[in-house]
Amino acid sequence: MEVRSQQVIILALSMFIFTLGFGIIIPVMPYYAGNLGATAFELGLLMATFSVMQFVCAPFWGRVSDKIGRKPVMMIGLFGFGFSFTITGLSTALWMLFVSELIGGALSAGIWPSVLAFIADITKPSERGGLMGLMGAASGFGIIFGPAISGVLTIWGLSAPFFGAAGVAIFTMVLTFILLPESRSFNPGNKSVDKISMIAALKTPLGALFLLMLLISFAGACIDGTFAFFVMDKFGLSEESSDIPFFNGSITMTGPGVMAIVFTFIGIMGIIVQGVLVGKLILRFGEEKTIIAGLIIVAVGLGFLIFASGLETLVLYTCLIVVGSGLANPCLNSLVSKGTDSENQGAVMGILGSFSSLGRILGPPVGGFAFNIYTGLPYIGTAFLSIVGAFVISYLAKNGGIVNEKEKVTVKPPIRL
Repeated sequence: MEVRSQQVIILALSMFIFTLGFGIIIPVMPYYAGNLGATAFELGLLMATFSVMQFVCAPFWGRVSDKIGRKPVMMIGLFGFGFSFTITGLSTALWMLFVSELIGGALSAGIWPSVLAFIADITKPSERGGLMGLMGAASGFGIIFGPAISGVLTIWGLSAPFFGAAGVAIFTMVLTFILLPESRSFNPGNKSVDKISMIAALKTPLGALFLLMLLISFAGACIDGTFAFFVMDKFGLSEESSDIPFFNGSITMTGPGVMAIVFTFIGIMGIIVQGVLVGKLILRFGEEKTIIAGLIIVAVGLGFLIFASGLETLVLYTCLIVVGSGLANPCLNSLVSKGTDSENQGAVMGILGSFSSLGRILGPPVGGFAFNIYTGLPYIGTAFLSIVGAFVISYLAKNGGIVNEKEKVTVKPPIRL
């Protein structure tokens, strides 16, 4: 097998495992934590802990990958993922779950920036967006299969999914060690990476892209945090079976059943868009136009979602949102990579990951607050933010472009996170 093809396959597998782990634990975590005495507020803090640690640690691991290589950082992240799941499965008190999330968030924060930097190492700029989309598609498979695997594993108890997720993470770490050829030589003397920081990065031409990542992540977290409540309120669903409009008639389903259908379509659509379409669209139209189109599609989907009248329109409008975000995210990653010099790919991707984590931290409480005011407000608000983002990218594209490949970003001065 060609070396690059082997690298891409292992990278995609790593991203699949990364999201598979989330898919396995998300359905059972509320019940597992509840059995250990967690309140709804404590559960929210528990989930936020992981994102906070990712926000803090992603730039550090990105810098480390620029010095020692991508592969070791990926392996550390996968080990941390597996170790934290093991702690969760063995937990007998709530504080142990918080320790697990702290460790998992801190160590696994290096996976995503290392994977993106790895792709930048082995691709030409014109190929980058398509392969970054492929990594997103691999994540989509994790979203689809994770909950199904979780359901099977719970036959052996609520802790079984965590041990299962730990096992696949450690397996992937071993596979990475054996099969993944390193893309970057060991360079501990690389001083340029010491000058990367979140604050200084905002002052570069890529600052708008970092803020756009924050916006996209924030919008997604607002939706994720309120979507189940929105569906229950909109169609009067609960854990008990009830009728939901479906085309010209109705269908009897439970609330969790409806959510399972919606998320299955989300996963499938994400795979198609990121794995097949986005690379071709980038080659034809470029990243900037594709981002603009994606943000507009997101806004349209969000705007129509509050008017969903049945299961079919709920799925349709949700899929529009997924199509739009599936177009925007890989292009955003690609543009940031193109605008960064080769010595700082990991560090800058780590900063990009931190802005994404910050959005996931802020989104749920803001979305919940807005939902309590009016159930459609989180969706109207994020649709407005998407339109603003599209206008900003359009303005920048018309005034010299966002990325000047002759001026690669090496952020100065050395302000540390």
